[in-house]
Amino acid sequence: MRDAVAAILVHDDEVFVIKRQDYLRAFPGYLAFPGGKVDEEDADYEYDHPLLSDFKPERIRALIREVEEELGFDLERAIHADEVEAIDLLGIAITPAFERVRFHAHYYKIVLKSKPRFLPDSNEIAWSDWMKGEAFLETYTSGNGMMVIPVMRTARALAEDIAIPKIEPITLEYDETRELAYLEMIHGLGYIPTPSNTLPPAEYTYALIIGTGDAPRYLVDPAPANDEVMERLLNTLKRYPIDGILITHHHRDHHERSPEIARKLNLPIRCSRKTEQRLLACNGNDYLDQVEVIHVEEGTHLTQWLGRDVHCYELPGHDDGMIGFAPADMAWFFVADLVQPMATVVIPEPEGNMQHYFESLQRVIDLQPKAILSSHGIPIGGTYLVEKTLKHRQEREAQIIALLEQGDDLEQMVQRLYRGINQKLIPLARQNVRQHLRKLGHTI
Repeated sequence: MRDAVAAILVHDDEVFVIKRQDYLRAFPGYLAFPGGKVDEEDADYEYDHPLLSDFKPERIRALIREVEEELGFDLERAIHADEVEAIDLLGIAITPAFERVRFHAHYYKIVLKSKPRFLPDSNEIAWSDWMKGEAFLETYTSGNGMMVIPVMRTARALAEDIAIPKIEPITLEYDETRELAYLEMIHGLGYIPTPSNTLPPAEYTYALIIGTGDAPRYLVDPAPANDEVMERLLNTLKRYPIDGILITHHHRDHHERSPEIARKLNLPIRCSRKTEQRLLACNGNDYLDQVEVIHVEEGTHLTQWLGRDVHCYELPGHDDGMIGFAPADMAWFFVADLVQPMATVVIPEPEGNMQHYFESLQRVIDLQPKAILSSHGIPIGGTYLVEKTLKHRQEREAQIIALLEQGDDLEQMVQRLYRGINQKLIPLARQNVRQHLRKLGHTI
C-alpha cells in the first residue's frame, strides 16, 4: 500500500479549496486539496525544523513538491521564513478494500500566517479559492460539490472548528466481513460497490440508493455475485433502509438476485416495460413471481433528492429498455451503462442499437449535467466521459468505413481494429463492429 499526502492550507477562518479538472483519471471534478502520491524521488530527504520533526521526511518532501507543482508555492521556504504557524496531521485515510490501488493518505493541516499568492496549475485545477469552513461544507450538503469521504469529513470538522488539530475518524469505516461499503461522494446519493458477475475489467456494479427526506428511497441495480455478497448487502441495507428496487436494464450484472432481495424485504421492483419483458424471456416466466412490478418510462417521477424532483429518462442503445434518471436541475445524471470509466461499452445483440446509442450519448451531452454517474465507477464531473465515448465511437465508425472501402470483411475488420485484445473479448468486439455496420446500412 502506497503513501499519499494532502495539504489543507488554512488562514484565519478560511481553507484553500481546489476543484479537480473533469478530465483527470483520479476523482475528476471533485472538490479536494492539493496533494498526491509519495514517490521514490521523495526519499533521502532530511528536514531540520521544529514544525517538521514529528513527520517522516519523505512525506514532507512529497507535500512540499505537490504544493509547488499544483500551486506554485514554495512551502519549504515559507516554513523557514516563519510564515507557517503550525502543521498538524489531521488524520490518515485508508483507501477502501474495493479499490484497485490503495493508499494511506496523510492529511496535513498547514496554518499560514498570511495568504500567499498561489498560481494554480490549470492542467489539474479547474477552480480554486479560499472558503470559510461553513461555505466549504455547504457546497457538499447542497449537492453542488463532489467529495471523497476524507475530504467531506475534513469539511465537516473545519466548519465546526477551524482550529481542530485531529479528525477521528477521517477514513471510511465499516465491517468488511459483514457489510459492503456505503459512500456518498454526492450528498444524498449512496453508492454501494457490490461485487457482481460483470464483464472485465469491471468487478463491481455500484448499486445506488436515491431518495432523501420523506421521499421514497430506491436501491438501483443490486446484483450481488453470490450468496456471501448478498448477505453483506442485506446487512448494509439494515443501516440504510429502502422502499423499493429500481432496475435500469435487463443485463445480469444489474439485477442478479434483485427479485430475491425484493421478496425477502417485501419491496416492489420498478423498471421499464421492455426490461420486464427481457427479464422474463432470459430468466423464465417465474423470475419475478411474488414481486410487485411497477413500470417506468420517459418522464416518470421517481423520487426526490434534496428537494429536487428526480425523473426517468429512456436511454436506448446499449439495451433497448435501459433507463437513467436525473434531478430537475441536472446536478447529476445517472446513465447506467451508457458509459464506463474503464472500458468501451458493448452494444450487444439483439437488444443493442448503435444509432440509438449515438443518440442517447448526444442527448445526455446536450442536457449538460454537472456530473455523470455510471454503474461501474464513482461519479465523474461534467460530461467529459460521455463526450469522449461518443468521439471514440465516431472515430471507430470512420475506421470501419475506410476498411469497407478497401474491401475488408467482418473478420478482417475485427482483426485490424482489435489487434492485441484478449481473445475472450473478441466475440464482444465482433458484436460492436456488426452494430456499426448495421448503423451504416451495410448488409451483414
